[in-house]
Amino acid sequence: MSNVIWKDFKLGDLFERSTKLAMCANQKDLNLVETFDEEHTIALISASRNGSGRVGYIEDYLVDKDKISINKLTFDDQWGFTYFQKERFVITGGHNAILEIKNNKLRDLLDNNLYCYSFLSLIINKITIKSEIFGYGYKINNKLDREIILLPCIEVSKDEEYIWEENGKYYTLAVEHIKGLMEQAKEYREQKTIRLYEAEKAKYEAGYLRDKENIVWKGFTLGELFTFDSSNQLSLNKKFLDVSDVRTPEYPIALITQSEKNNGVSGYVAENEETSAKKMKNYLTYSMHFGLCFYHNYDFVLMDTHGSVFRVIPKEPNLQKIFNNSDEVNYFFGRSIQHICRNGIYNYSWLPNSGRVAREIILLPCLEVSKDEEYIWEENGKYYTLAVEYISYIYLQGRANYNQKLIDNYTYQY
Repeated sequence: MSNVIWKDFKLGDLFERSTKLAMCANQKDLNLVETFDEEHTIALISASRNGSGRVGYIEDYLVDKDKISINKLTFDDQWGFTYFQKERFVITGGHNAILEIKNNKLRDLLDNNLYCYSFLSLIINKITIKSEIFGYGYKINNKLDREIILLPCIEVSKDEEYIWEENGKYYTLAVEHIKGLMEQAKEYREQKTIRLYEAEKAKYEAGYLRDKENIVWKGFTLGELFTFDSSNQLSLNKKFLDVSDVRTPEYPIALITQSEKNNGVSGYVAENEETSAKKMKNYLTYSMHFGLCFYHNYDFVLMDTHGSVFRVIPKEPNLQKIFNNSDEVNYFFGRSIQHICRNGIYNYSWLPNSGRVAREIILLPCLEVSKDEEYIWEENGKYYTLAVEYISYIYLQGRANYNQKLIDNYTYQY
């Protein structure tokens, strides 16, 4: 928009950091769950970099109704992150606060154009990260207030709804321009992701074209292919562990739970005698309660949740060898298993090794090979292996198509 004027403001002139609605309770004393359900409907926001600061959901009756907020910005001074909270929430206080809008006209405009909150959170994050004044141990003070933010504005007449007056001129926020910027940025991100997938896919195109006419689709039960193993879990409950919200040199090991957020990663733990002995890498994990299957190509440990989170181990040595050498194959199986189980009959307390998951059928693209080659399965005198390049190609093509669909059917989720 040619009439957009970028005006500078101090963050302290626009926002007031408030902890007056903080919930005075220790997280360990709350019955936190990681996903929203009928009883746990209030998001608990802390100074976390994951999940927009959300550490879980708490039961309604535990919360003073006057402390519940919605459609507001939260800020944590420990890392300098600002998030737009579009669901009902409470804050823990301490290192995190609500950014209350000082100007009533600006607040009303933002409430009627929620995508502008998302825009502000992204811009403030850019400011705080680049300023390098936020980090562990920095309490909330005037560091944020003095930072400058540039906002797109348009000049209006005195008789129109304006927010700011300066030298006899009147300005309001350029909400349509902001909407266009947000849509453009989202499309750029999707296009960049597509290019990355296309570049990876090109590595497997020759093999895909060579093999596609010879593919044999074979059905296997999950129990024939995998062992669902829970023997390597940590012995302690999460509330008794020293867990960091972010990966650091001191907390390098991902903690995998039943969460459907962040690939099941609910935090990071330090190296000690038990975590060093039980950490794993390059495995699929499966959660029985939600039918979730994720691939982890980094160090992780499983949390003891009554035997409900499993490491998925291929039974055939040559299949295990393929898993060890291909991230794409792992991602393909993770998405396939999750699709099978989440569209099936699985829910709370349905154990995989009880036969329910083990009996499910998965169709796999295979290639017939000779007995002298490395094969995985033998059937009626014929020998088969997994079509690795075919799988890698169709997985990456699927990811590229997904991101293209987001562009073609674009609606921004604010």
